Amino acid sequence: MEIADNFLSFRELWLESSSGSEDSSAAAPLFPLLRERLFPPPGPSPADIWIQAVSVGEVEIAATLVAEIRALRPATSIVVTSTTPAGVALLRRRYAGGTPGVALRACPLDLGPPVRRFLDAVTPRLLVLVETELWPVTLGEAARRGLPVLVVNGRLSERSVSRLRLFKPLVSRAIGALTHVAARSARDAERFEAIGVPGERIAVAGDLKLDREPPAPPSFAARVHALARGRPVVVAGSIADEEVDLVLETRRRLAGAGTDAFFLLAPRRPGSFDHVARRLEAGQVALARRTAPEADRTGADVFLLDTLGELAGAYLTGRAALLGGTWAPRGGHNVLEPLRAGLAVVHGPSTSNIRESLELAGEATIEAKDAPGAAAALGRILADEELRRRAAAAAAMLFAGHAGATRRATQAALDLLPGSA
Repeated sequence: MEIADNFLSFRELWLESSSGSEDSSAAAPLFPLLRERLFPPPGPSPADIWIQAVSVGEVEIAATLVAEIRALRPATSIVVTSTTPAGVALLRRRYAGGTPGVALRACPLDLGPPVRRFLDAVTPRLLVLVETELWPVTLGEAARRGLPVLVVNGRLSERSVSRLRLFKPLVSRAIGALTHVAARSARDAERFEAIGVPGERIAVAGDLKLDREPPAPPSFAARVHALARGRPVVVAGSIADEEVDLVLETRRRLAGAGTDAFFLLAPRRPGSFDHVARRLEAGQVALARRTAPEADRTGADVFLLDTLGELAGAYLTGRAALLGGTWAPRGGHNVLEPLRAGLAVVHGPSTSNIRESLELAGEATIEAKDAPGAAAALGRILADEELRRRAAAAAAMLFAGHAGATRRATQAALDLLPGSA
């Protein structure tokens, strides 16, 4: 996560947890999470490694890292934390039923008392930060305790570099606490050095998000294809509330141009699931919901994915993808999941968070400014098998260069763990 985005406001936390359900398909309730972040449980719960993953994307990386560490060093105990309601809910889902040697907690707020209370309880021997979270109080306390700090999948934008330089007197101690940075790319490594991390503490390890096995097809794949009845499936993933109307207009325009496609729609926020369902029904769109298979209608035109943690596999049901967070001013959500599934991806103009991935993906992605443009792009993709083949090949090239990134990050963690053999 970018530096400027780490300081999540209470408003953002509220939006992520608006469903208020404790079910694993929804975000964790807001107020208990805030209470735990402000007053971490004081009882001793020691762990060798503390891994902090701010939200859903980072939790996926953390889970991969945990599995690799435990495979290489089974006796290593780990506590994994997350910051957002959605991240905490996904942790619970990933480790449902409990996993020996792995504990789950909420990340303490970056204030002195919560951070010290958390560290006193967990007493980790290594802190691992996923991507980029330069929390000044946490890192300052780590330095005071002599706790080594590793950044894995480290990334920085030029904007973050500029801001950190501007506030250098305030963040220099936090930056100095970083023991090692396993950067995603040479460009990220240069940016970490530009903010003051000594070059000898930085290595280019590759992107863990790009070093992952393709997901398994979802359990509902046959159901989606049965509902589609031979129509090509378009997966609209991580769709913001403001983008739902664009998706519906894209579908109407695509049909008006002669391509009757079936849409799998995955809202970004769990709190939006019911709201999106009502909007679809108000627009007289025949709907099937992931959580209500008993209500399936053979005439459904949209499948609403109203769960968390299943979107990566859901892309495997599709022939093309629409990427959310790119028509709303969000900077783009996870583009790697549809690319990993080998899909051509249509996205909007808001891509600040994913610009480098889009550049590397080449002809696997197409930009469309609005619904007419998105419908035209999808029409070309769905009609042209050769275009889809080239897109899949370009996506495969993107992932090929990062093989082994997980093992390199894991080895960096084990090398920094005091007393490890």
